[in-house]
Amino acid sequence: MRMLLSLLTLLFASSLCAQTMSAGLIGDADTLYSTNLAAGSVSRVAKADGRLLAEATLGGDLRQLAQGRDGRLLVSDHSGDRLLLLGSDLTLKRTIHTDHRPYGVLFDPQRNWYWVTLFEAGRLQAYDQAGERVLDAPTLETPRGLALTDDGRLLVTHAMTGQLSIYALGPHPITALPTPTVITLAETRSDTATDSQGLPRLLDSIALSPDGREAWLPHVLWSFNHPFQFQSSVFPAISIVDLDTQRERVEERKQLFLQINLPNVGNRSQIVSNPYAARFAQDGRKVFVTLAGSEDLLVFDLSRSGKQNSNRHRRKKFQGGAKATQLLRHLPGQNPRDLLLDGEHIYVHNAMGQDLTRLATGGGAPFARVTVDVPHFAKLVTHDPRPAALVRGERLFHLGNTAANPRFPMAGDNWMSCNSCHLDGFNFTNRALMAAHRQRSATNAVNGHANLMNMVAGDVVGEYLRMSQQTQGGMGHDPRDGAEPVDPARPQPEVKAMMEDLHAFVTHDGNLPYLATWLRLDAPRTRPDKAPLSHPTQWLNSASCQHCHAEAFADWSDSNHRLMGNSHPYYKVVQALARESEGEEFGQWCQGCHMPQQVLTGQKTLPATSHMLEKGGASLIAAHQAGESVVEEGTGCLFCHRITRLEDAGGNAAVTVNLDDRERYVFEDAPGGSVRHWLAERQINARPAAHKASYQQDFYRDAALCKSCHNEFAPGSGANIVNTWEEWASSPYATSTQMEERRTCIDCHMSPEPGNGGAAVPGRSTENGPQKARLYRHNFTGAQHQLVGLRNGQLEAESLALLKSSAALSAHLEAGNLVVRVSNVGAGHALPTGVADFRELWLELTVKDAAGQIVLASGQPVDGAVPEEAHMFRKVFGDADGKPVGLKFWRYATLLDDTRIPAKGWRDERYPLPAAVTGPLHVEIKLNFRTYPKWVSDAVRAAEPALPEPPIVTLNRLQLTLES
Repeated sequence: MRMLLSLLTLLFASSLCAQTMSAGLIGDADTLYSTNLAAGSVSRVAKADGRLLAEATLGGDLRQLAQGRDGRLLVSDHSGDRLLLLGSDLTLKRTIHTDHRPYGVLFDPQRNWYWVTLFEAGRLQAYDQAGERVLDAPTLETPRGLALTDDGRLLVTHAMTGQLSIYALGPHPITALPTPTVITLAETRSDTATDSQGLPRLLDSIALSPDGREAWLPHVLWSFNHPFQFQSSVFPAISIVDLDTQRERVEERKQLFLQINLPNVGNRSQIVSNPYAARFAQDGRKVFVTLAGSEDLLVFDLSRSGKQNSNRHRRKKFQGGAKATQLLRHLPGQNPRDLLLDGEHIYVHNAMGQDLTRLATGGGAPFARVTVDVPHFAKLVTHDPRPAALVRGERLFHLGNTAANPRFPMAGDNWMSCNSCHLDGFNFTNRALMAAHRQRSATNAVNGHANLMNMVAGDVVGEYLRMSQQTQGGMGHDPRDGAEPVDPARPQPEVKAMMEDLHAFVTHDGNLPYLATWLRLDAPRTRPDKAPLSHPTQWLNSASCQHCHAEAFADWSDSNHRLMGNSHPYYKVVQALARESEGEEFGQWCQGCHMPQQVLTGQKTLPATSHMLEKGGASLIAAHQAGESVVEEGTGCLFCHRITRLEDAGGNAAVTVNLDDRERYVFEDAPGGSVRHWLAERQINARPAAHKASYQQDFYRDAALCKSCHNEFAPGSGANIVNTWEEWASSPYATSTQMEERRTCIDCHMSPEPGNGGAAVPGRSTENGPQKARLYRHNFTGAQHQLVGLRNGQLEAESLALLKSSAALSAHLEAGNLVVRVSNVGAGHALPTGVADFRELWLELTVKDAAGQIVLASGQPVDGAVPEEAHMFRKVFGDADGKPVGLKFWRYATLLDDTRIPAKGWRDERYPLPAAVTGPLHVEIKLNFRTYPKWVSDAVRAAEPALPEPPIVTLNRLQLTLES
């Protein structure tokens, strides 16, 4: 008898273990615990009657929690990069700091460990019950949800790559993670735009069957093979993974768009959005799924699936043997996410409503119906510290429920929400949207929202309405459910208020506080309606670094990295045009990279003073000697060396700057040359390790730091304007298996010997400092040699040396043509790159016959302008109608031409020769370069008369004789 009881206990424990999944709502015999997301609290609720027993306000964005054997809880703070160990009474026992964005938390009873996913850092960690880290390992990108089977397999979803990792941990102790089995969920395609199809994305929760043999993964499908618009872009789905074979049952994927086939009274197929969590009934016969966007509950009945191979069940290819039998529309709560099954009850965690709904399962019979038992069973948050507008705006961001506001719905037909693409808001996952874009840029370069009037600046209310209408079918675009028409230019007062609330969420600190740029300041807000700002005195003058870092200061002070704003005449003209055409806020998109300190101090207008001709940072040195604070233009020492996080959202200054959390030395702000400043330097010399810790990060040597500004996309539309980092990342310089062939951005552009192919050059970075095997200078050599040359001829010569090392020329005759090959032999990216729509790189050639007569000429400038017939290497941007955009490059919607040369690639240019030409032929070929075309420079020089006309530089020259 005792053996039988032990066996039953073991089987029961195994069943419970198979149901172990990470969640934001968990429970024990009498109590429910919930994490309350951005409200920053954890709640303890009586399971019997919903009484709030305790609420611990801890701050941050608390996503998931798990309970150990000792009753303690481990909670993930997604925004605070920390874990919180709480007692069962919610008292804080320990704060554990982690890498970026902890998310999933799961207790492993076999090892008495907590497993934790670090979403942005791409790591999986384990902690013991005391909160000590016992394991830390890298994973595939964006690990999120967790589940543990009864045989010791740990499952991890990867939200933005559509993958599931399975780690076979087994029953024995482990000291390292085994290599996982990785399942990449299948992409599907169709020529019909409204067919459910696309890339599986936004994976989160995992549902394990009670027998541990299959996993259900709710997610959406991104379909960007077609124009990004209502009813052709995002489709809800649930994928099924067979845990016996460790393969996806592709044919059994639940296509929740249309194929659930639950028509309403009007015989319209009912649409749902954003499936979030799924849970199996204890007997395994039913699966309950929350639809967070449309705010529904969907029920699948596995017992009514029929025989596996029965031809009578023709819908099996859509349903995988499980039939959707009930759609409980529009639950009482807002944004239902996690759910917990407990006997005859289902508890639903309403993330935006900050409460619980209790449902009644109706029993396990095949025709039982789930009903609402207690609409608002438990209130979870007594006080939300956030402004009310922000809370309302976050709800709108996640809202796909058409019935929530039938007059002015955010979505038509419950289709999708902003959250369907922008997971958690605006963060590093943005790059996944760009990577998923599958259309040809020649016909459509827009990765996001089209037909924007002001590029999400100026009239933001109107822009949000256009996005809602065109992308989500909301705000009257789909009138079938009674929505009233809305004119984005003249919205109703109620609608305007809604969009202002949405704007409060979009410009929240964790999203886009400065709207048009991804730049972030790690500092508290002083006003709810204003982005966090720094005071000018917080910015340490770069001249204060000069004494110890003399060479670095000398290089930087004359470089374009220092003078990229009001001292850059081309920038000034284009930025003024951007503000005039799109609105004042749009200027911050440009300033995020060109003048970040101005953005972070709240200065929206360009200073009048120009330092275009200033040498050696004279004005900074003078200000430092006078003890005056300076908000520097460009990227100063403090700005770059206080970047503490790379958001890596695809460009647009996607970095976080922290000015406060560093060691400050007494008198470090004292005037240069003063005794007090001398004392500050002595402190640094006495404790250099603390100084280095304040101003050095490992990722400063990572090309991803360069990507932050040297990749550029248009706000709203997402069109990739500059792709320098991607060009490098796909080149042999980044991918070669021979490590000695690899080069990064800084190897070439911060080299002491520009043009040497990025080879290492030894040197010292500080006065009397240690000799380094590879020295990096702050010269930032590049294509814009002209402006540097106005201040420093040596730096210009170094930039020209780098440019001249980039290309090689060769030529031959072939079938009556002169074929000129231009090879990219030195640039780690396309040639040209950067603002390749403005750069001029072209072939100029002259061919003379045996008598010395010119028989062919091409590319000779006429009155300073390159003729149209010249063979040029460039990008040409067009608008949606295929017309060149000119200076308004942010309006790029179609790529009219791209003749650039990829890294280690080449282009062959053919020139037909006259039929009667006689040889030998004397050929002279020049590869010419100019930073800007004459028409651009003429416009800029009209505004800046002191600017010389940019010269034409010959990067390479080839003279040869060919027999005809």
